[in-house]
Amino acid sequence: MRAIALLGAFLCFASFSLAGLITSDPGTGVTTTFTTTGNQGFGNPGPVVLDGFTVTGSPQVTFGNASYGLGGNGSWNSFSWVATNNGTGSITFNLGGSFGLVGAFINYAPSTGADATIEALAANGTTVLESYDLVTLAAISTPGGLNAGAFRGISRATNDIAFLRLSGDFILTHTLEIGSPAGVPEPGTFGLAAMALLSAVLVRRRRLS
Repeated sequence: MRAIALLGAFLCFASFSLAGLITSDPGTGVTTTFTTTGNQGFGNPGPVVLDGFTVTGSPQVTFGNASYGLGGNGSWNSFSWVATNNGTGSITFNLGGSFGLVGAFINYAPSTGADATIEALAANGTTVLESYDLVTLAAISTPGGLNAGAFRGISRATNDIAFLRLSGDFILTHTLEIGSPAGVPEPGTFGLAAMALLSAVLVRRRRLS
């Protein structure tokens, strides 16, 4: 019974560890770096195609590599970005398919609007699969930094993320990474790990009997 309980705990941990907010780049996806220059913007709400991604914004999409102030977190300059240029607005990226991992190198201006938030949306573009308040759960702090920021992303156990939405605090991004679920073990690897755990517990039981 103890062996079964341990194996069950292992399986549960493995399943739950596949979904959630991630704060470091797993390196398992394909990363696109935005390359726009100048200081360009579209009105309400777009769309505009940037480096292969269709982007919309509310109330606007702004993009380029001109100086962009981030308040207490410094600024970006000669460093390409896509942003809302609004403290309460949002930008939404159509990922062009469904993925289990989406993330980006981002930053924001603290306390200049609604909390900076990252969200994964389903294929219909409206259903929110995951939503995380970065200020509360994974704040980015780069006082006085130049072109500073951090990776923030979302991983799920299945490939069902079709849109990424960033909102609040003049949030902006330099990259976009998409891929399969982060940390998902290959079926063979997962099975071997489970078998090894079960075998170890059974051997121990035999020695104790």
